Amino acid sequence: MERSVRHYWIDLLNVIACFAVVVLHCSTSIFMNTGDTGWMIDVVYQSVCIFAVPVFFMISGANLLGYRKKYDTKTFFVKRFKKVVFTLCVASAIVYIVMPLIRHAVAGYPIDISLWGFVDGLFHNTICDVYWFFYAILMLYLITPLFSLIVDNKRMLQYAIIISVVSTMVIPLLNRFMPTEGFFDLLATPYLEGWITYYLIGYYLQHHLSKRTPIPAVAIMTIVSCGIIMAMTYKTNIGHTVLSGCYQPYDSFYAKASSLFALLYSIGIFLLLKTCNNAIGDLSTYGAIRSLSGLSLGVYAVHMLVINSLDLFVPHRIIWDLGLRPFIVFAISLALAWSGVKIMALLRTCTSFVFKQSE
Repeated sequence: MERSVRHYWIDLLNVIACFAVVVLHCSTSIFMNTGDTGWMIDVVYQSVCIFAVPVFFMISGANLLGYRKKYDTKTFFVKRFKKVVFTLCVASAIVYIVMPLIRHAVAGYPIDISLWGFVDGLFHNTICDVYWFFYAILMLYLITPLFSLIVDNKRMLQYAIIISVVSTMVIPLLNRFMPTEGFFDLLATPYLEGWITYYLIGYYLQHHLSKRTPIPAVAIMTIVSCGIIMAMTYKTNIGHTVLSGCYQPYDSFYAKASSLFALLYSIGIFLLLKTCNNAIGDLSTYGAIRSLSGLSLGVYAVHMLVINSLDLFVPHRIIWDLGLRPFIVFAISLALAWSGVKIMALLRTCTSFVFKQSE
């Protein structure tokens, strides 16, 4: 019963986060730090959508850290690794082969494809850099059996989360205002830094937080956090972009997932969707939302191929880059992910038929 109730809002959150990832990767011209109108809009997009990947890790933590209540560790590893490793390998192979062919056909770039090139790219994440997510989630799967032993101990989980937040978000923020770089770095706990913070928080918010979420307070925290991300990103960059005309490297400190304000913003998004669970379940479109949610991993796997391919055909303009492109990329990626699911289902059916005929 708990699983079905939870499923409504997590499905919608999954879809929203998936689209937000596409928006993030359609606004990467922000890193050019030109200070023009496009860059100004990019800051808004990056700030508003920065919750996307943190929320993916939070959803994973909420769903997986309590796996022992459903199956044993061997089953957990088989189920999780089979899905993610298969998606990573297939998507990497497609991108590694298809992208050079498209670039050759459109712009005449030489084709450089080899088995060793693929293997080397797969092990060094040079085929598609956004696939870092797959490697990160696989590492979290490896340590899930350890943390699954403490997640139902509320105090112990709180302790781990506090250490993680201090190491990942608070210490870098304090360092920001110190006269020497990395002043507090030795106080960070190396094994509880990074994405594990969101992984643990996701489980805590789902299974330990009181059901009486103060919606107005959470909404204010969410809006204020996003506003701070946006305002501080402008403040830390505008002085050496528009005002000076000297374009320095983009400072993403406040507009990245490891910032304290991104943490508060992501938690707010997570909790606000959670409180809307019943309303989401009553939507007439919930069936479509659930189907889209099931395609999110596939969309993540192919969306950069779509973006890079479109860039070869469509010139960069604000109306395209920041208006139409995110929606078109999302739609095409959904179609490709859906096609992939159907093809795999057809292959399984054909394989099953062949085996039955051979018996």
